[in-house]
Amino acid sequence: MLRKQIKYLMVYSLLTLPCVMQAQDDVTNAFDDLKRQGTVNEQDSEMRRVASSDAVKKLIQENPEAGYFCFTEDREHDIRMTDAIPVRWVERSADSRTKFQGDCLPGEFYTWQVGVFAPYETVSDLSVTFSDWKNEKGNKIPAAAFRCFNLGGTDTNGKSFKKTVNVPKGNVQALWIGSDVPVTADGVYKGKVTIKAADAKPVEITCELTVQGSPIANHGDNEGWRKTRLRWLDSSIGNADEPTAPYIPVQLQKQTISWLGGTMELSKEGLPQSLSTRYDRSNQLNDQSNNPVLAGEMRFVIETENGEEVLKGGSLRITGQNKASVNWTATRKSRHFEVQCSGTFGFDGLVDYRIQVKSLGDVKVKDIRLEVPYTAYAAKYMMGLGHKGGLRPDSLISWQWNVEKHQDKIWMGNINAGLNFCFKDENYVRPLVNIYYGLGKLNLPASWGNANKGGIDIQPDKDGTVLMTAYSGERSMQKGDVLHYNFNMLVTPVKPLNLPELAEKRFYHSNSDVSADYIPAALKAGANMINVHHKKDIYPFINYPYYDEAVPDLKRFISDAHSKDLDVRLYYTTRELTVKIPELWALRSLGSEVIHDGPGKDARTLIHRNGPHEWLNKNLTTHFIPAWYNAFKEGKYAGDMDISVITTPDSRWNNYYLEGLDWMIKNLGLDGVYIDDSALDHQTLQRARRVMDADGKRRLIDIHSWNHMNQWAGYANSLHLYLELLPYVDRTWIGEGFPANNTLDFWLVEMSGIPFGLMSETLDARNVFRGMVYGMLPRLPWSGNPVPFWHIWDDFGMKNAVMRGYWDERCPVKTDNANIPATVYINGDKALVVLANWTDLPQTAKITLDEQLLGFKPSSYLLPEIRNTQWEGKLSSLNQCEIMGRGGMIILLEK
Repeated sequence: MLRKQIKYLMVYSLLTLPCVMQAQDDVTNAFDDLKRQGTVNEQDSEMRRVASSDAVKKLIQENPEAGYFCFTEDREHDIRMTDAIPVRWVERSADSRTKFQGDCLPGEFYTWQVGVFAPYETVSDLSVTFSDWKNEKGNKIPAAAFRCFNLGGTDTNGKSFKKTVNVPKGNVQALWIGSDVPVTADGVYKGKVTIKAADAKPVEITCELTVQGSPIANHGDNEGWRKTRLRWLDSSIGNADEPTAPYIPVQLQKQTISWLGGTMELSKEGLPQSLSTRYDRSNQLNDQSNNPVLAGEMRFVIETENGEEVLKGGSLRITGQNKASVNWTATRKSRHFEVQCSGTFGFDGLVDYRIQVKSLGDVKVKDIRLEVPYTAYAAKYMMGLGHKGGLRPDSLISWQWNVEKHQDKIWMGNINAGLNFCFKDENYVRPLVNIYYGLGKLNLPASWGNANKGGIDIQPDKDGTVLMTAYSGERSMQKGDVLHYNFNMLVTPVKPLNLPELAEKRFYHSNSDVSADYIPAALKAGANMINVHHKKDIYPFINYPYYDEAVPDLKRFISDAHSKDLDVRLYYTTRELTVKIPELWALRSLGSEVIHDGPGKDARTLIHRNGPHEWLNKNLTTHFIPAWYNAFKEGKYAGDMDISVITTPDSRWNNYYLEGLDWMIKNLGLDGVYIDDSALDHQTLQRARRVMDADGKRRLIDIHSWNHMNQWAGYANSLHLYLELLPYVDRTWIGEGFPANNTLDFWLVEMSGIPFGLMSETLDARNVFRGMVYGMLPRLPWSGNPVPFWHIWDDFGMKNAVMRGYWDERCPVKTDNANIPATVYINGDKALVVLANWTDLPQTAKITLDEQLLGFKPSSYLLPEIRNTQWEGKLSSLNQCEIMGRGGMIILLEK
């Protein structure tokens, strides 16, 4: 045994001690940096003080039977270091290391830690088991109440999962443990926790938890320092088999599925053989409307050198149905292949397809592809595959997979009928967005991508129909090989346009760090909703609006706003997360599950050209991606700084996000959220919608995006990234970096939201006439001043109007100049006509007015005064107009 200890000691000294000494220097510097920021407390100091090399040598000579050391810590002493151990650990006796004592209140979710130190060799496959904890009266906290967050939990779909935890040689792994303490608990509860690694003896932790005092509310979640909110990671809140508003239950008759927006008939192979929507050209539901999207049956084709495989035995089988979805499967076989097609149709029009191709022998494949025949009507516009949103080119489009570009989606459609596809396989991982795409790119699907041999062709036919072919190219398959040709298919529009809500719900969205003027300014302007961005004196740190010190200020602000009939919405999303969160080190202990892996201090991004902020370099060092950072120059947090990291999409952080949303609704009175370039997925936002609608009050979600059509973001379409979220979004604000001189069709498809069933606001495209063609106004005061238009809208009664855009054959005003489109808003016996010049030069146009479509004969043509936009005036007729370059005209017609 002595010889073995000496051997371990020599190896450890040679390989580990230099790292420990460097870690000591780094931690000392980081500690000084934190002191300057005023964020260090006594517990930080203790956990950052690195044990000396002599003390570590003495410790590891003990060589415990398990082959590793366990050290208990309470929730206030976060285990931060992974490559060194703190002084307080080497100062403990062998017995005290494996004893834990804590105290909490009845009803609290209590959290604490065990640090596993592996000085001799890698420790593999850690497990944690619990006994019942009993007090002197025999009352117990049952073993089932305990969990170790590092070893698994509940994913975003509400399913349990397990994780394997290994501790590399020379490293420390924190295990965060938590349990619900009964609200009736009282006294000292004693029990055991057993830590075990593969092929090693277990380490038994003896535990005592003193529970006393008055029961605490919300499990202790009202105070972040308690770290009770870690339980939010395993929440299933919002998961249900019920539609959300405005959707209705999915219906199934034989092989035809009906939902709010249309119908889809399945073939015996499980693919759509017909699909149509029931929206009119104003994107209102109309039982008389029938807009075929498909010109024929979708086909999944396998082709070998002998031609197309004849797949037989197709028989559709419904495998599940409830109000929210319909599930089915169909299996076909040929001599060489077995193909299983499984699908799920959701109440919001999102269809999830999973096609599995299994080779029954060794075979050379010429191609495996999906053929989607679009009607001419439903292929007028397109977006994706490197093409900006707008009119579909008349010529052949050929595209191939390339993960350097964030392109895996294609939408084709018309105003009221379209399909969006997203192609993936079983190993799909949601890419990072914005300037971080290069640090979290697409996984090339082994099926569709096929080592970049795969791609998509879009071929117009002579009859006007358009065939989209997603192909994968040549390959060889061995007997038993399985490929997964998965894809999502979203039917658009996702819901009816809501012009009344756009007319009535008016944002005030300031960029000032100081909130004192928000409420007075909003009231003065006539806004009724306030969006609160982060980096504000009432909400200082990004995506963590429940920061203990700021919560009282934010709660007072919301209460004050409510007393004046103003709603309050917060910037709240997943993607970037402040390092100010009290759970930072607990999340760090989960590896890359929540904090996205990355180059760490070697990372370089568009906003980190010289590397991450020093705080990150000194504290996190490795395995992170630096994100937003900014210093407070005024207000309560002047002199402080917000620093953040990128989070991992589709992780348990989504569960935490949703519980945080629920907590803010119930404890702060939150009225909605503002989402900015998010990592949220369809399922999570569906759950968010249920959380927000749970008490019967409709809370608004608006979504914003930066211009992703550039090298940093992978040449992606900004709106395309979030199409799957739109069923649960109320308003879009797309266009940071989109100028006003974009084409009409680009405005329509990628900025207005109209083909997808949403209304929007203008951002950088500051041309109010062009915006009004699509019902878009600036957002006050961020992107302009909509107040004069609000007055016009109120006088006119926009909330009761119907919109007839230039794309609608029912629009009563038409021009003979394609550069001057006309949109008309009709409210009974009056109408607002909007004309906009889409060029930089003066343009003239002849105007035709269809009084039958208008619904009345106008007796006057007035130019209402719009401050800083249009002089008051009167027209003698509406036969011809001349409009200056980039200008426009708004005309009030009255009976």
